[in-house]
Order: sequence, then C-alpha cells, then structure tokens
Amino acid sequence: MHLGFTQIRPLINRSALVAISPHLDDVALGCADLVAAYPRALVITVIAGRPGPHELTEWDARCGFGQGDDVMGARRLEDDAAIRHLGGRPLWLDFLDRQYAPERSSPDPGQIAEAVRPLLDDAGVVASPLGLGHPDHVAVAAACYELARSLPALDWIVYEDAIYRATRGESKKAVTRLKAEGFGLEPFDLAPTDLKRGAIASYASQVKGLGKLLRDADKAERYWTLGRGA
Repeated sequence: MHLGFTQIRPLINRSALVAISPHLDDVALGCADLVAAYPRALVITVIAGRPGPHELTEWDARCGFGQGDDVMGARRLEDDAAIRHLGGRPLWLDFLDRQYAPERSSPDPGQIAEAVRPLLDDAGVVASPLGLGHPDHVAVAAACYELARSLPALDWIVYEDAIYRATRGESKKAVTRLKAEGFGLEPFDLAPTDLKRGAIASYASQVKGLGKLLRDADKAERYWTLGRGA
C-alpha cells in the first residue's frame, strides 16, 4: 500500500507519536515522513551518550572529526536541527554507541526497555525500528518488541532501517522471524518528501561518512503496523 504525506492519520486512532531511533540520524533516514505527519512528535534517540576520553574511531574520522572533538555534542546539535525541521522534539538517552563501549558491546535490551517505558506515558502510537544489520539497531528493536508486548493499549508501527535494508533479504528475514514469534504485520509505505531531505542534510557529519549509502534513504519509507500475538 502506497500512501501520501497526509494519508497516514486514518491508520492510527490517536495522534501523539513517539518515534524511537537507535542512533542520532536513524529516524530521519527511515521514519522522517511519519514524524512529519504528527506535529510535536517526540523522537527518542536511545544511543546518544557522550563517552569518556577515547581514541578517535575510524567512523568518526571518516565523518570529519578529529581527536578530542566532542563528537556526540556535535551530533546532538545536528539531530536537534533535523528533528525540529520535521516539526518534532528530540530527547536523548545516554546509552553508548558500541564503537565507544567496552569490548564494543551494544546496550542491553532490558535496560533500554526500562529507560524507554516511562517516556511512553503520553504516546498514542509508537514507531520503532525493524532491527536490521547493526548490532545497536538489533538491541534497540529487541527492547521495543518487549515493550510492544507489554503495552498492548498502544498502537505500534515498525519502520524499516534505512541503509541496512539495502542488504538483500534482511527485511524479509526479520519480518518472517517476527511472524514466527506471534506478531502480526501489515505493510504500508510513504513516499519521501523534500522535508525529509532537508532533515537528512542537517546531519552534515553523517552525510559525509555515509556517502553513496544515503541513496537508500531516497526510496519510499516502508512500515508495518504491529499486531501482538499471544
């Protein structure tokens, strides 16, 4: 099903949207047009913590940062500009990106769920990632599926992780797994807008690092409404 910018509302009974982003840019890449359809949507970025002193990572160098730069401070400023461009409100949690974490480990899904749960009190609908490719995305998605099961009164939408969805077969495998776990999924999509392109442009550092991979974000955003099984 292909929907335009203003046609998403009839799918949802209530209008307060909370969108959950693994990193500082993932909602803009994969869920921007849904966020833009709901004024004052709250965008929670789970993995936005500032690390202590550390060696410059390969990714941060690729994005134009130097040793000692406040990378996450700069990226939060980018995210603030992007989300406000979409008409939303950013909120950042302090979990560390695995590139900064001890033993390069992703956050624990149970701890993520515990941190996010109280932030959903005013939500009517929640959007969360399918959970593709990157271990941080997988961890955040696992936390969100746990929350979806335990909060059946909320409408829930899953968005496809842009960039990582470009790996052939990854989305299909994830959807098949979720159905086997008892979730019901009904697909729909939204066409990209100039508003989305403007939001992505706000992430100057990540645009530099992603390069040609950003072409995937120009394709239609793909979603599923999430039904909870037994």
